[in-house]
Amino acid sequence: MDTALENGDFAKNSSGKIYGINAMAETLQRCRILLTVRQGSFVYNPQLGHRLHLLRADDERLQGNALVLVQEALYSVPQVTVESVTAKVENNVIKLVVNISAYNQTETLEVNINNEEL
Repeated sequence: MDTALENGDFAKNSSGKIYGINAMAETLQRCRILLTVRQGSFVYNPQLGHRLHLLRADDERLQGNALVLVQEALYSVPQVTVESVTAKVENNVIKLVVNISAYNQTETLEVNINNEEL
């Protein structure tokens, strides 16, 4: 069991106490972190995170490249299978919809790669 995170800090319940989360919530939390932290930006573990910044909005292989980079980012979470990744470009922002499965459940995560990262 892990503790819940919110806005880069420990999440607290209505009485102000830090609370734990179950296995699936912890797994989703790990995946969200890996898909939002750019690889190399965390000094204590430079391998943590993603290389999604390599995606280009005008790339004809955007879907396939997005799938590969998401799988790479989530490789360290062995209980997760990346089921699909859909990439759309809107106003020069790449929007990814990532479907993952773990613990006999399927969940969807959304990631935006904005213009500053392109």
